[in-house]
Amino acid sequence: MLGRTFSPGFRLDLFHKDMGIIQAAAREKGVTTLLGSLVAQIIASLVARGDGELDHSAMIRIVDELSK
Repeated sequence: MLGRTFSPGFRLDLFHKDMGIIQAAAREKGVTTLLGSLVAQIIASLVARGDGELDHSAMIRIVDELSK
């Protein structure tokens, strides 16, 4: 993250899929996942804009953009 190099270790595409599974399971059980929902939204926005091939550490990009 510090070096802003985001070569894939665990790609955002895969993280997005996994977060969908987690969110669905939580809804099914009636469990609220406040931070999980926020992370899922961040990941979904990165994937939607074409960053799905980057490592999950690329989530810092959203933090950077919102901090300007």
